[in-house]
Amino acid sequence: MRQVSKRRAFTLIELLVVIAIIAILVALLLPAVQQAREAARRTECKNKLKQLGIALHNYHDVYRCLPMASGRNGGQGGRRQSGFIGMLPFIDQGPLFELIKTGGVNASVNGNTAYHGFSWVPWDTNHKAVRTNLPALRCPSDSTSTEQRNRGKTNYMFSRGDTSWDHNPPWNGNGGRGIRGVFLGGHNNGNSYARALRDIIDGTSNTVAMGERIVAKRNGNTVGLGANAVGIPQREYRVDASVVLGTVNQLGVYTTNTRRWAGTRWTDGCPSFTGMTTIVGPNKPSVSQGNWDCHDGIFDPTSHHVGGAQVVLADGAVRFISDSIDTGNLASHSPSRGPSPFGVWGALGSIDGGDTVPSDF
Repeated sequence: MRQVSKRRAFTLIELLVVIAIIAILVALLLPAVQQAREAARRTECKNKLKQLGIALHNYHDVYRCLPMASGRNGGQGGRRQSGFIGMLPFIDQGPLFELIKTGGVNASVNGNTAYHGFSWVPWDTNHKAVRTNLPALRCPSDSTSTEQRNRGKTNYMFSRGDTSWDHNPPWNGNGGRGIRGVFLGGHNNGNSYARALRDIIDGTSNTVAMGERIVAKRNGNTVGLGANAVGIPQREYRVDASVVLGTVNQLGVYTTNTRRWAGTRWTDGCPSFTGMTTIVGPNKPSVSQGNWDCHDGIFDPTSHHVGGAQVVLADGAVRFISDSIDTGNLASHSPSRGPSPFGVWGALGSIDGGDTVPSDF
């Protein structure tokens, strides 16, 4: 008679070995999966910046100038309304622009306030625009912020160039005309200080128009922390590495307001909310002159993309800027004319510094 063999089950040791092998494989594959997902998010972010670059050119075609970083855009608007307001029709948000333009009770969240067109302030949460989140303005690599609830957020900022002062419009006492970047602070009676592409003398392919910043979070950002009240006079703002990079943690970085402003109101044109500079390089600390959200300061790009942050140039091309980009002499004053002292990064922010920018920046 033929003997029937008995089936032997897995032993506990064999089972543990199999589980261990599976765990090792998962551990090896997980970083690759995460990298692939981040690469996809970075590409999506790049595409959004590209669309904003196209929107800037479409705006320019219509109004013969670029938007103002704060002020009247599209011929209308309040003094602190950001450049995104006028750009709305060019980023597929025409109905929202018409709602803002026509005003009335329809623009109110609760229908109790009759707004008169553009005569509203960008922090009024009773206005529907202030509460509206626009996916086109959010980087997919940045998580949702809990700072300043009921306000639409943005990761994308208007470049004020390599100047750390004079960011704001005339009502702040300076005029916004000392900015070397593409975008200026506005004026209450029209587009009198708006740039045009012809003003970018250094070339649109050599000048940063917009870049990204991480939206402020109530529990603190891990990148681009900020300090304020550094006690430096407005027109003597010295960009000193010992202040900006070396001693920032001694300036109350975990409790100050600078880190709680970035990107928390896409409607607000003040640089702390929707502005960026080209001084200390990507993913470095931000510094404001004081506790007011409209103080001047250093607001360089930040991102969750490994190794740097993305910008869109004035010609519409999107470039990735490395954390290690040349920033020149950080102990220099912010310039008012001539070549930037802040290396290649500063040169990319200036519209007319006469700098030579390498093609492989």
